[in-house]
Amino acid sequence: MKRIRLLIFLSVVAVALPLGLSQGVAKATGSPPANQVTIQEHADYDFVGGTIDVGLRVRCTGGSGSVIVNLTQSPPETPYPVGTGSGPQIVVCDGYTHTVGVTVTGFGFDAGRAWATADLTVGTNVNAAHAQRWVTIIVV
Repeated sequence: MKRIRLLIFLSVVAVALPLGLSQGVAKATGSPPANQVTIQEHADYDFVGGTIDVGLRVRCTGGSGSVIVNLTQSPPETPYPVGTGSGPQIVVCDGYTHTVGVTVTGFGFDAGRAWATADLTVGTNVNAAHAQRWVTIIVV
């Protein structure tokens, strides 16, 4: 079962790499998108591999929304077969860009690189914005 999960994760990464590792920004053509989420380059290792703080920059309209961050880490960064977790956060959607911190709760994280995704929901628009990128978990 662990090998199947690892193979699925590696397949997702293999598909993402040829598409280019964007800087974690949801992009659109034409005018700037009303809803946007960007994942910061570094994340903060908090508590014995169980919580990681991930920084975002979020711009959206519609009053309020929520963002969910998923984080996955594989060896050699983690001694476990895979470290994984997620965390939600409510965001203000007033058309301005806000810095948002999301605490990801999971298991098996350690300092090093991890794959992060962020999905923004505003009202009934479940897929308002999406971002993904490699982040570096650092110990502070």
